[in-house]
Amino acid sequence: MKEKGRTCYFCRFWIGEGVRERGPHGECRRYPPVVTARHPDGKFPRTISTAACGEWQRMAAAATEEPAAARP
Repeated sequence: MKEKGRTCYFCRFWIGEGVRERGPHGECRRYPPVVTARHPDGKFPRTISTAACGEWQRMAAAATEEPAAARP
């Protein structure tokens, strides 16, 4: 059973398509691209935002405060 919030959408390795790279489909960037006969140059696995796996790690929180050097 998945724990709440431990889906691709909230994983640091997942890059979604669409608006702000958080669309319903995306690519898992946990490991290097997979080379197959269909994709000889390699391709990252595609997943949906609600999928989950054992490699999940929480996304880093966005910085909400501006750096001290930018302050007047």
